[in-house]
Formats: sequence, C-alpha cells, structure tokens
Amino acid sequence: MPGAEMKIVREGPTSAVVKFKAGSLEPAHHHTFGHDVLGDYLFTPAKDKHRVNYFEDTEFFIRWDGDWDIFLDESLETAADAIKVELEGSLEDDITIENNSFKD
Repeated sequence: MPGAEMKIVREGPTSAVVKFKAGSLEPAHHHTFGHDVLGDYLFTPAKDKHRVNYFEDTEFFIRWDGDWDIFLDESLETAADAIKVELEGSLEDDITIENNSFKD
C-alpha cells in the first residue's frame, strides 16, 4: 500500500513491525487470522473488515494468529471517498452538538 512499510520479524505465526506515513490509507480489507496490534492495543478478529486512515506517521507491532495474508474488499479510491464522507459527517455532527449546546 502506498506510504507503508512492513518488516516481518517472525513467521508461523507472522509478526511484523509496520510503518505508515501520515496521509496513508488502508482500504477495507480482512485477514484469514485475527491479529493483535501493539502501540495502543487493538485486537481484530479473523475475517473482520476494517479500513484505516493514518493522520500522522505511525509505527506499530502486529502479530497474527497464523500466517499473514490480506484480502482487499475495496479499492483505494473507494476507501478515500468513504473516509471523506465519514469525516464530513463527523464535522457536521460536531457543529450540530456545538450549536445545540447553547440552547436553553
């Protein structure tokens, strides 16, 4: 994926150090096996579809419950469009909350 580096440090099950540059995007995808991410802790179960947008340079350690694989569920373009919509929706929610907080 553009902006990504992965160094596999162990096989069977796979463990790796992963880096993403700010502005990188992982389109929706899933893996055969679940994985644990250490930085802040995150567990993603097997076959769970997930998409990630990196707002800042990020490095983490990841360990899968088996051998690493990846199955893309959308294109980078579709992911970018979906994240744009999500971020615009969050901004609208923030404005609505802010406006409602001043009502009697």
